[in-house]
Amino acid sequence: KDVVSRMIAGEYTAKQAYQAFNAQLLADDTDTAETVLTSDKEYSNVFHADGGNASFSVMANTLRGVYDSDVLIAAANSFTGSVLAADYTEKQAASMIMPNGLMAYQRTMTGAELKETLRAFVEGCEGGFVPFNRGSLPVVSGIALEVKEENGSYTLTGITRNGQPLGDNDTVTVTCLATEKQMEALLASESGTSLDGDTWVKNTWRDYVSGGGAALAEPENYMTLR
Repeated sequence: KDVVSRMIAGEYTAKQAYQAFNAQLLADDTDTAETVLTSDKEYSNVFHADGGNASFSVMANTLRGVYDSDVLIAAANSFTGSVLAADYTEKQAASMIMPNGLMAYQRTMTGAELKETLRAFVEGCEGGFVPFNRGSLPVVSGIALEVKEENGSYTLTGITRNGQPLGDNDTVTVTCLATEKQMEALLASESGTSLDGDTWVKNTWRDYVSGGGAALAEPENYMTLR
């Protein structure tokens, strides 16, 4: 039901829908494995113009802490479904990350470099992914975005950090979550900024939850769409 509704809304391609459906089937598989993560609250993955996607914000905020980063940017196809109020086994928790070869790229940027990188994620870049509806816009943590929607296209109009406009000379540690193909297009574009190192997000997330004491962060209003 969740996957079909997102296909109808245009948030999933056929391939993404298959991957999400498979991940949720695995998550629903009953087993007796040990609980590694408990969520006391449930968060919807429905996008809202005055805040963004609460479920994806939970994941982005949690991973920003895992990667010890000032800012995290995640492509829209980084996470699966809603966050449930439930006890998660390691296999179920792992299925919260899309099985699409998601990688993590990290480096320190100036505010000006971060603005160009965010613009490429929001507005798209040549040869890469171009957001085609609200649900395909990126998810961010540590900053808030203002985006203008017009005739099916999106324009980044503002960025704030800690409630203040992001300055060009600010220095921030940035982690980007995207598939290798998405990052190749981003780095090849004029908006792209070289990022040092890469790791499989699924492996990092699995290590985090299996280590004991894993906890989910609260969601934030990370985007205003006008």
